[in-house]
Amino acid sequence: MRPRFFGLMKVSTGFLAAALLVQGITAGQLLSNEGSRQLHHATGPIVTVAMVLQIIAALLVWRAGRGSARYLAASALLMVLISIQFVVGGSGNLAVHVPLGVALFGASAVLAAQVWSPRPAD
Repeated sequence: MRPRFFGLMKVSTGFLAAALLVQGITAGQLLSNEGSRQLHHATGPIVTVAMVLQIIAALLVWRAGRGSARYLAASALLMVLISIQFVVGGSGNLAVHVPLGVALFGASAVLAAQVWSPRPAD
């Protein structure tokens, strides 16, 4: 039986992965179109909203739904890394910003796959 609020967890992990994918797409557009910098910068707050929803969902699943703390731990780690990503991106350090962005999308996709799997973590 799935914990309460697990549906919210599914939605939030999908939203976070999609937001990070959009960030990757807009970053790739920077290579061919300088005007894409504004779009990449403007979509950053969407990642923040998605991350806040993800943390809330993970907290609800863990505390109110009596679900696994594993999702909360993974979400907290993602939140820390996304915060670092914003700082590194703002400083212009592309040598760290680009690989970290790829890793963040990969990690969010793995988390979404785990949440959406037929047998989520207990």
